[in-house]
Amino acid sequence: MADSPSVEGRIRAEFETALKEYTAYDRTLDALAAFSFIVENIEEISAETELVDFRPKLEPIDLDLDPYTPDGLIIQRTPADHVLELKTSWNDKDVAQVIKYGKSQRIISIDGTRRPFSNVRSVLLGYQNVPGEGNLAKLFNAWDVQRFGFPLVIFRYSLEQGPEGDRMFFIRVPYSRNGLCPASNLGKAVNSVRGFLVSVSSYKVNRPKFHKASDQVISSYAAVLWWTTYARYYLTEEQKIEMAEHGRLSSPLIIPLERIENVPTPAGVEVPLDPKDVRRALAFLRQARLVVLKKRARVYEVELKEDRHISVVHPSKTRQVVSV
Repeated sequence: MADSPSVEGRIRAEFETALKEYTAYDRTLDALAAFSFIVENIEEISAETELVDFRPKLEPIDLDLDPYTPDGLIIQRTPADHVLELKTSWNDKDVAQVIKYGKSQRIISIDGTRRPFSNVRSVLLGYQNVPGEGNLAKLFNAWDVQRFGFPLVIFRYSLEQGPEGDRMFFIRVPYSRNGLCPASNLGKAVNSVRGFLVSVSSYKVNRPKFHKASDQVISSYAAVLWWTTYARYYLTEEQKIEMAEHGRLSSPLIIPLERIENVPTPAGVEVPLDPKDVRRALAFLRQARLVVLKKRARVYEVELKEDRHISVVHPSKTRQVVSV
């Protein structure tokens, strides 16, 4: 792998650009953390909540084989089931995706069992950048044709500054055809014309649990997250010592293609990257020349060296963090 200043400069420039580029999606994860805080820590809402899953699987329909994976599932004791999906901005695939969520008949549990949705349910669809009326009309035209009998509720979320600190703000979109969340304390919050706030200080403990990427997330998001957080989990103990002592590996880190399917989960992370995210990440890093794919050997070669974005803890000095 070339080590010239020109290549180093380009790698650094691309990486820094990517760090800025995924800030918008990072805000989406903030919103998920805020929802996590709401359903787990707001007494009136947590009391009516039976289950919260931020890695849910829904039974596929028609000829689809893979389960659907929305951003969240909230099951309430009322009873009512809410499928949660958050997006940064409009994508033409949103219509088909939301209709599939509406058509799905069962929830797939961790053990593989399938339970039907409650008769009372909703699909909660949040956007950072609210679609224009034309795209909202596309959504609700498709939704109304299906005659689901339960609502699609569109809301906006944004990270805003306030006199007492930053907070995540949620508000239902004032569109004439927008649905209303089923009656509950959670429903009251979502339906409020004033919206509701969750302070960053409240949900910051929940935030590190979320590393989830999505089908629409830009490749650079997964790449930066993999490089800064996940790469170190592929190292052997000897390689960790070498990185901590010398700031680089003497030879490239080798990752067999088959190992991509087994993604290491960082400590404390409940919603990690999945194999598809890692493949997307490595493809981006190949473009930045941080990773080389050896097709005949069926391995990735990753040259890990001094980089302020990665930290490795020396095994014999657990309190010493060396920036590499």
